[in-house]
Amino acid sequence: MRLITNKIEVAKLHQELVKKLNAFSTEKIRALTGHKGNSFETDVYYSDELDIWWDINGFSEGKSGIRYWNAFGIGKPKPKRLAHIICEINYPKEGINRRVAANWIEDDKDFLLVHSGKIGGGRKGVGKNGFIEHYNGVFEDVDVEGLSKKTTIIGNLKDPNLPYQIKNFVFEVSRIKEILVRNSTLKLSSDPLDKIKHSFSEEFVGTKEYKNRKGKIAATANHGLIVNALKEIISANKSLVANDQQRDLYIYNKNAKIESVFEIKTSLKSQSIFTAVGQLYVNNIRLKPMPQLVYVIPEKPNLNLLKTLKKLNIKTLVFSWKDGKPIFKNLNKLI
Repeated sequence: MRLITNKIEVAKLHQELVKKLNAFSTEKIRALTGHKGNSFETDVYYSDELDIWWDINGFSEGKSGIRYWNAFGIGKPKPKRLAHIICEINYPKEGINRRVAANWIEDDKDFLLVHSGKIGGGRKGVGKNGFIEHYNGVFEDVDVEGLSKKTTIIGNLKDPNLPYQIKNFVFEVSRIKEILVRNSTLKLSSDPLDKIKHSFSEEFVGTKEYKNRKGKIAATANHGLIVNALKEIISANKSLVANDQQRDLYIYNKNAKIESVFEIKTSLKSQSIFTAVGQLYVNNIRLKPMPQLVYVIPEKPNLNLLKTLKKLNIKTLVFSWKDGKPIFKNLNKLI
């Protein structure tokens, strides 16, 4: 695994990213981008399918050095009106620059767009630590020289889901910024979820660990897509749903009791199975009553594994992919 620092290589990857995103574009709009007091008129691209816009055709030079300036926002911009930037996925034009949040890395012939979680926007309470805490994706411990140790994979350039992965990241930044700004000013809350966090923050310790196997790291890029899609479906069923550092997703009731816990994995490798079972039990065994435990996987397990999971009272939820979106089989039986 290596960090890509050569400007010719970075330029080639950037152009491929532009090509993949522009293939989803349904309209080019002349709008204002930038920030208040420093905006400029330019062409941005908007996708009906993704419901995001982007401006990724220029460079920016400042205290963070020369970098590709890749701005993204949500919703269709109005012509010649300021299009609000939700996030920037900027990476250095060349070399190593730890002040820039995004980078390209190569892993076993995969080209991965990664991000350190460093987000800004000049708003109180918004920062890297809060983003990592609330992010619905996975932050890896990546041992690559010149790269931030804690890194999330936005997507794989070879993955047809890359535009959806970028959309997911943009929506996650928007969601988390709102949470962080609200939490910085909120003194008291009646949300039962806050009671859950308060009750369990000291009783349950440990965080998720993901091993970086050569050629396997790219699979985790879809984790956030699965979490968010599952959350939308469960919410549409009028159930209360949330997540925390110990649980990918859970359903809770009005009395702040957790009723179902979902652990999501993107493969059925042995290590992934053992990790999932361990996380489901270690993070939930002290809950009274014990919630329904659900193992979310990309394929139907073999008969032996199915029997083992049944003995452990772990149910399975199988998903597949269609047009960049996960489809869940028999979810209605679990919610």
